[in-house]
Amino acid sequence: MINRYEDENKFASEKKDILSKADMSRKGMVDEEIKDIVDIINSKDNYCTTSSCAGRITLLERKSTKKIDAKWLIASHQPVTFKQVKDKLNSEHDAWLMQESCILHVFCRTVETAERFLLACRRSGFKRSGIISLSNKIMIEVMGNEKVETIVLKNGKVLIDDEYLKLLVDVCNTKMRKNRENMGKLYDELKKI
Repeated sequence: MINRYEDENKFASEKKDILSKADMSRKGMVDEEIKDIVDIINSKDNYCTTSSCAGRITLLERKSTKKIDAKWLIASHQPVTFKQVKDKLNSEHDAWLMQESCILHVFCRTVETAERFLLACRRSGFKRSGIISLSNKIMIEVMGNEKVETIVLKNGKVLIDDEYLKLLVDVCNTKMRKNRENMGKLYDELKKI
């Protein structure tokens, strides 16, 4: 069952079906910053992306623990400024400042092709990558180590001073740049598989 896609035609047919479907993300399209990586993966016979995000810096308002009650006050795939964040700290609810690494989900034809893909990921700095499914499809999740997640607003009250907020913004931006650097390495590694 694990290598149910040994037949290249069966894999190619399922890949074509996946890639023909509409993008169901909020944005409705692949992030520009990760498009080259998605394109090179999908150009390979043994791989197919099912979801992707280039990584982002967000300021997320949370009215409750339910996902439906969350609202992006900032969602940027580029570095942000202290002023951008400070100007948005005016909610009556909780807000979290976050930096998230790029993430990819990749459907692989066989376990062997998945292993080759994972080696490319690890050589590129994406050490938290791994096979997340073997039952229905052989699926890899690619995720970097760069991450920040901290509460900065509680019930409308700013919890930190400007000096610490500046530091957090700098850390988020530094981690975002490292994420982009690793994405560049991944692109180069994917050319070789």
